[in-house]
Amino acid sequence: MKNKTKQIKYYVGEDLHKKKTKIENTIDNLKIKYNKVEEQLNLMFDKHKDGFSKRIQRKIVKLSTNLTKLDVTIKRNIANLDKLNNGELEKLSPIENFKHWFSHVEYRKQTMIWGFIFIIPWVLGMAILFIPSVIETLFWSFSNANLTPDGMQTSFVGIENFKYLFTEYVIDGNNVFSVSLLTFIEGLIIDLPIIIIFSILIAVLLNKKFRGHTVIKAIFFVPVIYNLAVITETLTGTFGQHFAETMQGDITFVNQITGFFMQIGIGDSLLEIVLGAVDRIFTIVNLSGIQILIFVAAIQSIPNHLYEAAEIEGATKYEIFWKITIPMITPMILTAAVYTVVDSFTRSPITRFLQTSVANGNYGLAAAISISYFVINLVIVGIVFMLFKGKVFYHDEK
Repeated sequence: MKNKTKQIKYYVGEDLHKKKTKIENTIDNLKIKYNKVEEQLNLMFDKHKDGFSKRIQRKIVKLSTNLTKLDVTIKRNIANLDKLNNGELEKLSPIENFKHWFSHVEYRKQTMIWGFIFIIPWVLGMAILFIPSVIETLFWSFSNANLTPDGMQTSFVGIENFKYLFTEYVIDGNNVFSVSLLTFIEGLIIDLPIIIIFSILIAVLLNKKFRGHTVIKAIFFVPVIYNLAVITETLTGTFGQHFAETMQGDITFVNQITGFFMQIGIGDSLLEIVLGAVDRIFTIVNLSGIQILIFVAAIQSIPNHLYEAAEIEGATKYEIFWKITIPMITPMILTAAVYTVVDSFTRSPITRFLQTSVANGNYGLAAAISISYFVINLVIVGIVFMLFKGKVFYHDEK
């Protein structure tokens, strides 16, 4: 096979004149910007001769960085102009021009650009599919919507659907929407920290190297593979009954421990939360599979030299865990918390009320339930985000 050599093209004729004018104009504009930034920097130094506050220091650093970038860009354009005058400047295609420009963009901005590129499909999906559906659902939630042979007929009723939903809507004889929603949110508030803490502890244990650790990891991820209903049926069936009988002695021991803690003054509320978590240990394990996987990946991505440096300095395992492991995985703690909230809503009683209203042909009420579902989910995720805001450690920014 013959090696294909690239044919290099140079600027000639009218293209040469246009390119030269463009580079010269660029250099002139960059010099004007450079002079302005330099003037601002000198004024700031003259104004704050006695000392600089942290805010002024940040401004000076920012201006100095901009000055350096402008200087580098001016020199690069002057070099290109010299090459152009000597007939040595290569004429690049639009794609090659973009590659050349992108290679000179700072790394942080490159990551931002790639981030925007990767979310373009999501943005298109939101704009084309999700947002129009949300707007239509929002309109239906304020209307009495009925499906007819001619299509959906709506009549505006204001907030009547929401008033009925939160004050009077009952299914199955005794399931009140507002009560079921409140009970679910209370359970979520208790389950969220339990699932996160349990997932972190299990991830730390699974990250240790021991004989059979791969098999143990697989066992913990079984609930992720199998359906929760299958596991629940197994545990409540013959196997579950046999398992409960074998654990009867342990249950007696737990009751004795509970009585002891109550006697020494441990609050009933705290005991109720802890015992409730123990009672639902299989459910918690089932709901923690993805979170454990997230934390295992996060822990394994922590640079080993941080642990080595801490051990050389004489840090204990306890100090290493709280000073290195936890801060380094805080971004994944936020991710796992948001995932847990969203995943919990997929099993919330709201879906049962929604299915009933759709089955009864009450589409306006169903739309109101959907909007309520979305808003409540969004509010809880927002609260979780605000609680973690400022506590999340990003290694690249420190």
